[in-house]
Amino acid sequence: MIQLLGKEVAIVQSANPLLVGVRGTLALESMRVITIVSGTKKITVAKTGTVLQLQESGKVVLGDEMNGRIEDRLSRGSKV
Repeated sequence: MIQLLGKEVAIVQSANPLLVGVRGTLALESMRVITIVSGTKKITVAKTGTVLQLQESGKVVLGDEMNGRIEDRLSRGSKV
């Protein structure tokens, strides 16, 4: 399981085209949304339909695979 909180990410695909290219630190994750801090802005993004790229490794993470709570993903053995 990859720990994403605190990682630098970029949005490479989103249902909202205005969010594509946003970069920042993944600060908060809830059941259906993530919050990215970019400079002084907090941007809330739906997980569904969003694709993130980790800045340090270049790995791509599908938001659809992140749906649900962190605890639930741990118990079902998800890789994200």
